[in-house]
Amino acid sequence: MNLNNNLISVKGRERPLSQKQKQVFLSLPKYAFNFSLFRDIDYINKNKIYLEIGFGSGEIIFKEAKKNPYNIYIGVEYYKRGVAQLLKKIEYNGLKNIKISHGNAHKFLEKLSGVFFDEVWLFFPDPWPKKRHEKRRFIQKESINKLHEIIKPEGNLYISSDDKSYISWTLSLFNQNNKFDWLAYSRLDWEKPYKDYHGSRYEEKGIKKKRKPYFLKFKKIN
Repeated sequence: MNLNNNLISVKGRERPLSQKQKQVFLSLPKYAFNFSLFRDIDYINKNKIYLEIGFGSGEIIFKEAKKNPYNIYIGVEYYKRGVAQLLKKIEYNGLKNIKISHGNAHKFLEKLSGVFFDEVWLFFPDPWPKKRHEKRRFIQKESINKLHEIIKPEGNLYISSDDKSYISWTLSLFNQNNKFDWLAYSRLDWEKPYKDYHGSRYEEKGIKKKRKPYFLKFKKIN
């Protein structure tokens, strides 16, 4: 399955790195995700493995990894600045359970073939709010199918946004798909965050601008 057939890759809009960030970024090979890890079935079965798609500056994945040293956390991020910010946190705290993939998330997913993750997180992705840009959004029919493929049985998928059109878009696509259950029984289920959730700076900025965050929780249907 080629996830890029109907999707436009993220275009570079990032600011240049500072000299200190450039230096930190040089440590990426030490923490880079290696796909060969997933050839070991025992490794997959014995570990709880979490994937965050688009980790921004890494606040959430870092806090979770620090709190749960025996879990494995894999983060994918396109922007070098965000990667450098997470690398700095990892280095300072000596964490061993985070692996980073720098680049396009769709291309990362294309390289995966199998069932690997207990949870996948997509927190506050770029909503591409204009109608003509909807094809740039990460959630598409193809990406939902791929996420179902790589999540373990009964595994979870968490998606959050403070853009109502993105939430509506996401729910409409999942309603057309029978691969996930939406775990919502009352309004509170999408208004309150996930258990032990750590917010990000992006979320805080939205709240200050009176943008209400929404939290969608899905479980894989086997």
